[in-house]
Amino acid sequence: MIPIDFKQGMRRLTAGVSLITVDTGTARHGLIATAVTSLCAEPPSLLICVNQTASIHAHLADAESFCVNVLSQDQQAIAQRFATPKNRESRFDVGEWMTLDTGAPALVGAQVSFDCKRVGLTSFGTHSVFIGEIVSLTDWQTDCDPLIWHDGKFTALPQMETA
Repeated sequence: MIPIDFKQGMRRLTAGVSLITVDTGTARHGLIATAVTSLCAEPPSLLICVNQTASIHAHLADAESFCVNVLSQDQQAIAQRFATPKNRESRFDVGEWMTLDTGAPALVGAQVSFDCKRVGLTSFGTHSVFIGEIVSLTDWQTDCDPLIWHDGKFTALPQMETA
């Protein structure tokens, strides 16, 4: 399998867009991710996959906790801001932020924010898989309008008429 073929095939897989955040005590860091999934309900947990070359990788590996913010369609500008390597130190100037019980930053108005305690870490190929046990979640009571990633771009679900 040639990596370019794999990447081209994965463009066909639609995924929700999440913003992974961590606070190291001296700085906050964030990463836009589509490789986020539930792991199990007991205990409530999820996993995130992060490229080992990502600027946030070492911070996540050292942190005891992180937050997974599932983004709304109207947060596309925030997603683009965090997806751009330029001006990393000012990324958190965009949006409204709240500190969760674990100390991780949560984006106010996201679809949902999962406050996670890191309980596992393993590597495979170019990525690390972080397992987070969900300590709490904040449902921001926003419209169910998730931001999604498909064919190399941010998009939204089509609006369906209700009968």
